[in-house]
Amino acid sequence: MQYSDWQYWFWIKRLQKGHSLERWALRHLHHKDYLNLLAERVVEFNKLHRRPCHVQINSIWIDGTPQATAKARTKDVKCELADLLYIVEELNHKGDIVCRKGILLQGKNTIHPRKIDSGNSTRKERALFEKLDRRYKLTLNAGMSKTSTIIGQYLFDSVVKEGLSDCARFLLMPKKLCWFHDFIFNCSPFHVTWPKRETSNEMVFGQGLTEAILEMYSSTGLGKEIIAPTKCEWSRMVLDLENRYKGVEMKGYDRQKRHYSSDTFSFTVNKRFSQNPQFNAESYYPNDEIIDSGSLPYISIIKVSVQYPEQDEPNKRVN
Repeated sequence: MQYSDWQYWFWIKRLQKGHSLERWALRHLHHKDYLNLLAERVVEFNKLHRRPCHVQINSIWIDGTPQATAKARTKDVKCELADLLYIVEELNHKGDIVCRKGILLQGKNTIHPRKIDSGNSTRKERALFEKLDRRYKLTLNAGMSKTSTIIGQYLFDSVVKEGLSDCARFLLMPKKLCWFHDFIFNCSPFHVTWPKRETSNEMVFGQGLTEAILEMYSSTGLGKEIIAPTKCEWSRMVLDLENRYKGVEMKGYDRQKRHYSSDTFSFTVNKRFSQNPQFNAESYYPNDEIIDSGSLPYISIIKVSVQYPEQDEPNKRVN
């Protein structure tokens, strides 16, 4: 999979125009080609486990990020919350959600895949991710202006003592065409990782983006479950960030669509699926052109939807 990721990265870098590489690369993670690549990978994983499924991935690109104001130990911090929200959801044979998880990703271009740069914005973002005092509310605004819309205030649970390690990671990408030569075949250009120590810029050896999404989907090790917003502040924040988005299409941003949807990929065994895939969960399908920008989410979102036949639903699965 890393080889495919590198092919895609070289394409992104070759086509780069007068934009920052970070924003340019993050935008292209929403492109249909990469969504198809990820969908195929999820199907391959299920095929390996002989688990029939339909997979579809939807995305919405927003040229902006929500701003967070919070307490990081003894200091106040104000910075971006994250660049991307990934959501992985499992659906039953009727198309209804039975399980949902999410993770926030903060993108960074670096020279080395296991070292994060130490600029001012990075220091603030690391303070939020690593030192957030969860005894105090985190406030989200739609923009940097003092008059920007307040998305909400959230008091996170005490699953972890501080920081956002239960629901966030850094996404490191090369600052140039590639990492140092020794790492090009050992590390994906989309490296999902976490700092080794808060006093160092060294990062753990993580995993590629597609592998991270598979881990969210197949285990409890990455991502945080999204449940009823009345029972969980993280879940309420995700719902607020989605902003009740119903699936509409915007005019292109620099000739790129706001919305992309992968093809529907399937793996079937013994005709366990007796019907076409049904995805009843809210998907980012284009219907009408947006007039009111208030209908948009507050963060860029990529949603992975996996549907099973009745006998292979998660609550009926025999391992």
